[in-house]
Amino acid sequence: MTMDADKCISALVVDLADMSCFEATAYDLTEKGCWIASDKVDLLKEEVGLRLAGFDKLVRGTVIAYGDQQAQISFQVEHQQQGDKRGEIRRQVWITAIVCGKTNPVTMKCRIVDASRSGCRLEGDRLDRLPDDIEVSIPGLDLPISARIVWRKNNEAGIKLNWPFEPAPKPKPEDVLERMKEEDAKPKRKAKKKISAFGG
Repeated sequence: MTMDADKCISALVVDLADMSCFEATAYDLTEKGCWIASDKVDLLKEEVGLRLAGFDKLVRGTVIAYGDQQAQISFQVEHQQQGDKRGEIRRQVWITAIVCGKTNPVTMKCRIVDASRSGCRLEGDRLDRLPDDIEVSIPGLDLPISARIVWRKNNEAGIKLNWPFEPAPKPKPEDVLERMKEEDAKPKRKAKKKISAFGG
């Protein structure tokens, strides 16, 4: 699969299984899905959120194919049944996050120690000071994730995540093409000249 530079847009990819984030290039975008290119696509599990440049929310997708530093993403995601959440795979992670109350000014740094696509477990001092409705900010993602604390014990709390997904209809390809034109119109930084130790 080759990328047409005129039909590419930058995207932030969030792996919903472990909350990891990385930058990628999205291309061949249709209402059914797209391809993404990055040297980190082989780390993806199954479900992802894409934050396309110029859009305020994530688009939910499923990885359906891998290529050479590329992955095909389908936007036609089968939504999980409510009762199936306990069957989700929990992955151990170690992510420093900033958590703040939605209705009061309590803000604290804590660690996310395990994660699944619908929730995670926090560790930190004084989590009992947080209200039930919170926002979680993770490194690499400039959108806070709305969440609700569902249990607390000692210095741990279990939270249910409410990912900021784009409601249907998703961004249409023509909207994305318009954003790409706007990005192309922005002044570009000049590439620095590379100097080789071998005189090149």
